[in-house]
Amino acid sequence: MLKLVGIALLTALAGTILKGQNGKIAPLVSLSGVLFLLLLFVGRIGGAVAVFCELAERSALSTYLETLLKVLACGYLSEIGAGVCRELGENGAATALECAGRGEILLLCLPDLITLTELALSLAGGG
Repeated sequence: MLKLVGIALLTALAGTILKGQNGKIAPLVSLSGVLFLLLLFVGRIGGAVAVFCELAERSALSTYLETLLKVLACGYLSEIGAGVCRELGENGAATALECAGRGEILLLCLPDLITLTELALSLAGGG
């Protein structure tokens, strides 16, 4: 974790220094730092995701856990992408990406929501 924090701080410092000297290259340095951090993070979290997937396969809740992983990934990716867009001064694209991410999360959850609603109706005697 200290390595990730150090890289983030160096990226922020380099971006800040370059904004004062050469404003055109600063966003590229920031974007490069973000991508490098993401690659390091994905490498570190890959083992935990594999364990989570193995547990999901052994349980009766595998479809729900799979949906949960997809929702988490979608949320993180849309937030990171929106942050990068904002860093580059593209607030409209960032807002659109956030809305698209929320819509995608809704679409991912919809089958489980329908199943849950049908179950609740059947338990209540309404279906």
